[in-house]
Amino acid sequence: MTNIEKHFNEFKKHRLSTIVRTNDYDHAMKIIEGSIAGGINFIELTLTIPNVFELIKEARKRFPDANIGAGTVLTIDDAKKSIAAGATYLVDPVCDVELLKWCNEQDVLLIASGATPTEMYNLQMGGAKIIKFFPAMIGGPEMVKLILNPFPQFNLLATAGPNQSNMDEYFKAGVLGCGITADLGGAPVGTSLEEITEIAKKYVAITAKYL
Repeated sequence: MTNIEKHFNEFKKHRLSTIVRTNDYDHAMKIIEGSIAGGINFIELTLTIPNVFELIKEARKRFPDANIGAGTVLTIDDAKKSIAAGATYLVDPVCDVELLKWCNEQDVLLIASGATPTEMYNLQMGGAKIIKFFPAMIGGPEMVKLILNPFPQFNLLATAGPNQSNMDEYFKAGVLGCGITADLGGAPVGTSLEEITEIAKKYVAITAKYL
């Protein structure tokens, strides 16, 4: 089994990721710890976090059983640095078929983004296992339904839209999974580890209904 297939199959078992977006290194580590304590196995660390490559290394060392990914990966150089730091998967906020091709050649799971059916189709034809529907808030669950009618083969990861109040609707619409910033990956600095853990548990409980 390739690494791409391995991580794709693992994500299908969990269907949920935390997308950590903060300007505070220590707070980012707290979000990682709380998410994992709450039962989330896939954690995306955006490259906009200060000293993010060191953060990836530290997170992989502290939580070896978790899938620590790198997000906002825009170039092959970004991808190389993320992989060298220990990222087990990569996330791209744009539709970059060339980056997808490179990652496929390196046997690294890249979740590239599409906001339109055309972008999603191009990624699918380029070999994408999972397509990030970003920003999902623009079309919401109704757009997911419309897209999946002609393209039921798309495995969509909805991000920048799902939260505790509407995540059910995204799953009912047919997404493979949801990536959460909102009150989890975007928890304000000062939020306690215990609070983050409880928030993560709530998201895990919602997702469990669709596993």
